[in-house]
Amino acid sequence: MLDFTNKNVLVTGGSRGIGAATVKLFSQLGANVAFNYNKNYRASEHIANSCAKNAGNIFFAECDVSDYQEVQRFISKVVDHFKRIDILVNNAGIWETCAIDEMPVDAWRRTIQINLDSVYYFTHEIVKHMKEHNIQGSIINISSTAGQRGEAMHSHYAATKGAIISFTKSLATELGSDGIRVNSVAPGWVNTDMSAEAIAKDGERFRKDMPVGFIPEAEDIAAPTVFLASDMARAITGEILNVNGGNTLCG
Repeated sequence: MLDFTNKNVLVTGGSRGIGAATVKLFSQLGANVAFNYNKNYRASEHIANSCAKNAGNIFFAECDVSDYQEVQRFISKVVDHFKRIDILVNNAGIWETCAIDEMPVDAWRRTIQINLDSVYYFTHEIVKHMKEHNIQGSIINISSTAGQRGEAMHSHYAATKGAIISFTKSLATELGSDGIRVNSVAPGWVNTDMSAEAIAKDGERFRKDMPVGFIPEAEDIAAPTVFLASDMARAITGEILNVNGGNTLCG
């Protein structure tokens, strides 16, 4: 039931961190996987080469997820390559530290555009595609525990992730009758390059706050993402699956 042979998956922000781990896992399970990168072609090429031995095919291209026209062009390339998209993982995002009274308008807008607007752009286009081709699809949005409890010095980030959670629940009820499931995985601290500086500074404290005793890796987020996309989760929609080592217990 975790066989994705002949399934086509699109992962946003797939060149690093959680996105890269998700691309690799879907590929290992037989899926054809498309992903975008913003600037790092070499990292994307490395991921594609590492997946070359697997059953599925890999397609990647540059795309600024904050630009709707670029998103449209990228999706068109993916559809031309794979003909259809069965699964969408909205993963692309940024995490920047800034106090609200010092936050420039540009920093607020950049976070909203990359973290939230991109989720709308990709979902809007992919849902049209799924409906047009009668695809029983699955959409997984990567949110965060910050979207449920807030996060000091990262209010813009937390705001986008809280919005993604509400977006997920809204679309689950809207699209269920179309055979499209919509869920979210909400990580806490994850050992990726995006959080490397914070973990280097406060990692020991983070570990002590986690009942499991370790900081999750990107692969620990990829696994539940793949589960939610699989037939094993066919009765699950509108769910926010927290993956945070027990650090934050959210209802």
